[in-house]
Amino acid sequence: MNIGAAVAIALIVGIAIGIAAIYLVQQRRTQRLRQRFGPEYERVVTETGDRPLAEARLEERRRRVEKLPIRSLTAAERARFQEDWRDVQARFVDNPGAAVNKADHLVGEVMSVEGYPMLEFEKRAEDISVDHPIVIENYREGHRVALKHDQGKASTEDLRKAMIHYRTLFEELVGQSEFVPSERTRI
Repeated sequence: MNIGAAVAIALIVGIAIGIAAIYLVQQRRTQRLRQRFGPEYERVVTETGDRPLAEARLEERRRRVEKLPIRSLTAAERARFQEDWRDVQARFVDNPGAAVNKADHLVGEVMSVEGYPMLEFEKRAEDISVDHPIVIENYREGHRVALKHDQGKASTEDLRKAMIHYRTLFEELVGQSEFVPSERTRI
């Protein structure tokens, strides 16, 4: 075999190895993003219609949120928010629409105290999806019903479902279920 043929073969093998390496890196990135973002990954892929573009957007979200001063709630903040949530739920019987609006506001307040910027809704949802991807759809659905209520188009059943969505997100953000018994009620 002459030197020219050996160089050509080596070049072809090098290109094939490079293509395989790029493919593996892309597969690992996809797998990592799917694991991190869960259902939000599929939603963004569907929304964009382009997997590489969706993955770039998700990576950009992750980088943006990593720069934020996100923190956990203190025990006192957690207790205050849980008390506020109980008040919101109690309002539901007499005024479901007001309770849903208050739930939307309370979730936003929790997010703000934790360090998430309170930008327009979709940007907030994107930011929260980085750390809470499983429940982000609850936020979107609860907010959708709150807007529907503001237009006078939400039924009581819609409002009930919105409260369930908000409660799921609230519990995730606060870090523990609101139904954890206090020291006085433990057996």
